Amino acid sequence: MKSGVDSNSTNITNLSNLINSLLIPLGGVVEDNFDQLASSNFKEANAQSISRATFSALWNLVHKTVTGIVPATDRISVITHGFLEGQIVKFAFTGGGITALTNYYVRNPTTNDFQISTTPTGTIIDLTSSQTGDLITNVEYGFGDSSTTFNVPDRRGIFARGAGVHGSRAKAAGGNYDGGAVGYAGQDQFQGFAINAVQNGGSAILPGSAIGTGNMLYPISDGSNGTPRKGNETTPAFIAVRYKVRVA
Repeated sequence: MKSGVDSNSTNITNLSNLINSLLIPLGGVVEDNFDQLASSNFKEANAQSISRATFSALWNLVHKTVTGIVPATDRISVITHGFLEGQIVKFAFTGGGITALTNYYVRNPTTNDFQISTTPTGTIIDLTSSQTGDLITNVEYGFGDSSTTFNVPDRRGIFARGAGVHGSRAKAAGGNYDGGAVGYAGQDQFQGFAINAVQNGGSAILPGSAIGTGNMLYPISDGSNGTPRKGNETTPAFIAVRYKVRVA
């Protein structure tokens, strides 16, 4: 009887894991505002450290091992890495032209090696000596204590955006909307503009003295679109949610 119960329990666990894997892949991020998801499978996306051994399947997705560097070609050796051109990675070690915990772009990848640059299309970095160690394949994750743990992403207080360049929707200038490579961290900003104003004491054809010297000017309502909202960051309207990442 007990063996039958144990077998059923195992089958249920396996079925649950299968359903989870079909619905939410390892590393997938979901909302859980009522804190209902099992902590054995989902961790809050708050940069917490988790065990490399306990969550080895995710760790194997998150990291690869550098087996060497060829200075003559500036190529980094990682067996069957699966990286794409323009992917962002970071290394656990410093040396040979690489700085630990710095984001680099994968360039000219082949099956077992690649080069790096500091921008998507920038100059290939000159690598001067062979190094070995870990690298992170998705820079939202971290190396933890560099031995037994690693960090999950930190999604607190920030917005997600689709990676890559949109196929048709253009910005006001500079090409189509571009979210960057997976893991790219953008800052809040607004579209550049200029103020077309007549200087104090001047006219459209004659110069005047400086305007607003020593005095701050504030945005005000245009009379029809409401009072401008002001703050210390630029955001759309939003609602806060609790994000969790599937770890097992």
